[in-house]
Amino acid sequence: MISIKPARVEEVQEIKRVLSDTWTDTYGPILPAEAIQKVTTGWHSQERLAAEIENSRAFFHVAKSEDGALVGLVTAGRPSGDTIHIGRLYVLPGHQRRGIGRQLLDACIAAFPEARSLRLEVEAQNGKGMAFYRKQGFRESSRKEEKLEGVSMTVVAMEKELRNS
Repeated sequence: MISIKPARVEEVQEIKRVLSDTWTDTYGPILPAEAIQKVTTGWHSQERLAAEIENSRAFFHVAKSEDGALVGLVTAGRPSGDTIHIGRLYVLPGHQRRGIGRQLLDACIAAFPEARSLRLEVEAQNGKGMAFYRKQGFRESSRKEEKLEGVSMTVVAMEKELRNS
């Protein structure tokens, strides 16, 4: 049984671990270890994560197992109008393919009942992420090339229309 709850500042260390473990698993075959270390240190700093959690305009929820262990998370916002932008959706590698990602996505959608669409970006090289989002009904809307710590990556923008609107 998984529970989805708002993230708390006291959970920042656990959140950072989930992000680091998931990034290492996902991008280890693609990026040099130094690049992953730099990203997980900077982008996932305790200060940044705490600020996101405390931001009342941001949606930041975590997935916890029955024993209270943090196993996943989702962050989102509504930068304009009726579109939700998913910033992160991560599930620990050992807990993937159990419906947790879908539960996190559903919680996000429920938090923005007036939304008409979801948008996100995922690296084309992230095969698991691409497959998950396609399975959830997302469609590719565009691609662009970006450099991540000196490595060129293809970033895929994906969108999903919501029927409940």
